[in-house]
Amino acid sequence: MTKSRAAVELIFAGVLWGFGFVATVWALKAFTPIETLIYRFIIASVFGEILYIIFRGINFTTIREELLRALPAGLFLGGMLLLQTIGLKYTTATKSGFLTSLYVIFVPLFNAWFFKSRSGWKNYALVLLALAGTFILMDANLQGVNTGDLWTIGCSVIAAFHIIYIGRISNRVGNAFRFNNFQSLWCLAFLTPLLLTQDKINISSEHWLPWIGVICLGVASSVIAFYLQVRTQKVLSDATASMLFLLESPFAAIFGYFILSERLTLFQLSGALMILIASILQILWDPSSKTTGTKSQSQVLH
Repeated sequence: MTKSRAAVELIFAGVLWGFGFVATVWALKAFTPIETLIYRFIIASVFGEILYIIFRGINFTTIREELLRALPAGLFLGGMLLLQTIGLKYTTATKSGFLTSLYVIFVPLFNAWFFKSRSGWKNYALVLLALAGTFILMDANLQGVNTGDLWTIGCSVIAAFHIIYIGRISNRVGNAFRFNNFQSLWCLAFLTPLLLTQDKINISSEHWLPWIGVICLGVASSVIAFYLQVRTQKVLSDATASMLFLLESPFAAIFGYFILSERLTLFQLSGALMILIASILQILWDPSSKTTGTKSQSQVLH
């Protein structure tokens, strides 16, 4: 695969992730956040494993090792998407997309705090810039911060830990496609008991749109987009890949504008732009690269 083709494929993954915010809004019209995620990961784990068996055959040799390795990733991913989905009940897909991108700032900070990785004044300056952008995105009014925004910021924190974990075990992952299947399976196992907190379980919808949303999340956002991420990162440097990952935020805004009729004021758009600038500068100033043998942690996994 050439670098140009890899870049195009990763941009397409960003399109799928960006559309995933809209698909979630559709799904939430009929299903609760927990139901939406459970149906999503039933589709992702079953459909993904069927595809694996069709193209690679049945393989039980390393299944125990691969399942255990995917366990923490599945728990982090399940928690991250649960908070993001809950947040989308109360905030817009556009704001959710930009707030989720804060993970790019949290990753180097958490690496410095918890794993003693190198961090300098630039990292903290970018954190302040991103936080200022977040404040403006909320219309520079703390009263404008709703419950959904807080849930989404929590999602970006958990996403950072998920990214760090994936970066630390990626060299030991055998088949990335199957690792993603097992990750989806652990998400399903983690979320299913939460159904007991509901009075009833919705398995039907009066309209077709919610199920279209769930199918898009399961097949496009979970199976296809994550596979493209792993595939293209074998060619692209981590810094280049991470910068392309950020495109999911503007894609979410574009889809929100044309499909959901969501609007941001020019003042709010300036805050979203500040978040993107802080994220891009973080990547550009990150000294790690594959060529030096050090794997960057700035990878998105929504």
